[in-house]
Amino acid sequence: MASQARIVRFFTAPLMFWIALFVVGSYFIFSFDKKAFDTQASSGGFVATVKAAYNAVGLSAIKKGIDLAGGTYLVLSVDLEKALDIRLATENKALESLFQSKNLKVLPKTREVKNNAIELSFDDEDAAKVCENVMRDGKQSLVVKRSGSVIHATLSTEVAQSLKSGAVEQAVNVLGNRLGSYGVEGIVVQQHGERQVVVQLPGVNDPERVKAVITQTAHLEFKIVEEIAASRDVLLDKFDGELPADKMIISGKKGEEEVGGRYYLVSAFPDITGDRIVEAKAAFDQYNKPEVVFKLDSLGAREFGELTANNINRNLGIIIDDMMFSSPTIKTAIPGGQCSITNIGSQKEAVDLAIVLRSGSLQAPLKFEQESRVGASLGQDSINAGVTSCLVALIILFFFSVLFYKIPGFFAVLALLFNLFLTVMFLSYFNATLTLPGIAGMVLTIGMAIDASILIYERVKEELRAGTPMRAAVNNGFRDAMTVILDSNITTFLTGIVLFYFGGPAIRGFAVTLMAGIVATLLSGVLFLKSLYSFSFDVCNVKSLKF
Repeated sequence: MASQARIVRFFTAPLMFWIALFVVGSYFIFSFDKKAFDTQASSGGFVATVKAAYNAVGLSAIKKGIDLAGGTYLVLSVDLEKALDIRLATENKALESLFQSKNLKVLPKTREVKNNAIELSFDDEDAAKVCENVMRDGKQSLVVKRSGSVIHATLSTEVAQSLKSGAVEQAVNVLGNRLGSYGVEGIVVQQHGERQVVVQLPGVNDPERVKAVITQTAHLEFKIVEEIAASRDVLLDKFDGELPADKMIISGKKGEEEVGGRYYLVSAFPDITGDRIVEAKAAFDQYNKPEVVFKLDSLGAREFGELTANNINRNLGIIIDDMMFSSPTIKTAIPGGQCSITNIGSQKEAVDLAIVLRSGSLQAPLKFEQESRVGASLGQDSINAGVTSCLVALIILFFFSVLFYKIPGFFAVLALLFNLFLTVMFLSYFNATLTLPGIAGMVLTIGMAIDASILIYERVKEELRAGTPMRAAVNNGFRDAMTVILDSNITTFLTGIVLFYFGGPAIRGFAVTLMAGIVATLLSGVLFLKSLYSFSFDVCNVKSLKF
């Protein structure tokens, strides 16, 4: 009966939960490259086998940062002035509807955007005064000033500032979506300063292609084509060499069969934009040529249906970043908002175009300011240095703990090892990126974790000196030290939150592992360590331990 009771206590001990967690977590976190192990261990010898086993074990679920995996570090700036011009162009188009709603008979002879302002020119000053009053009442986002027969309208300070900050935030979100769709693991996209964006691309094999995906504005517009000519001059001749402000000339993709060497006269204002796209994917057309098929939302589908229904037998220009991709003839109304972009050079180009259309267009273009690359060999050196520092810290703490606390010190070291495992498991579960500062955070949490054991053990020693029985002394030590452990770790965790929120990419990597390590410390340094003592007392029938 005693042996059966011991078996029951063995399998129902709290320690079994932690062992099961370790087994399950190891299966999902760690990977073993058997082929690499067999190749490196073929030379024979114990040292060679151990080294081969170490190299074959990897963290399959942990993404490495650029300083560990190597890759490309980019600093881009957002062209905020261009963002203002784009918004002014939208406001300029809206003025037409505003003037029509007021039934104005005298309209500006020219209306164009230049020098970050909308300029309206009238035949006389009286007509300018009438339109000035209409604009002041109907366009609160504009600051309207008149000089004789010319009106200058600029964005208000509040709108301009909101637009600038929004353009940078939107660039960060769009780039994150694009690179996520591209399949880049461990990417970092973060705002830096007022207009800069930092992008880290670890382990990228084709950085030039990714850079092209990053910088493509992908501003999709649908416009009805008014004229097609072989040269720009032919179109300008129709207007005596001076293009009206409400018209623009778009060039086709050079070298392509459909639009090579052609120029298109279209409106300066889009009929529909790509903001309504909800889905885009690369495919092949009936001639087995690459294309991009996309779908618009309900509002976009209705507008697209009306546009095609009202322009039968005319050419619909599909324009991306001021370049005509294709201009199919509208044979019938196209309901449902489904369309395709043809005249794409390769399947790779189609995939990249689908990614940028699906992730959304940028409000303003991006320009490269800095680029640097980190070699993979440097990253491996960093990993080896970080692992070595962790091992040295563990060895030093092992001798310190065993020397001062004997068997309880050995238990504390086991808790430290489990602490590292829990930290890695948390990083894996939350898809965090491991960086070199993150490894430094792991080393720091090792030192902090041993503090919890020291606080508990010193309190246990006080209880033992007071004559408290061993088991009661251990329970009291864990209970009394808990308040101090929680206070110290919670304050450090709050510091980690501040570092993560305000710090750069390197500081964030440190803050993530620091916070994960603190949670792991509370679990391993208190609950796991206490389960070791419960197992010793209940299953192993240990009566006393020397502290």
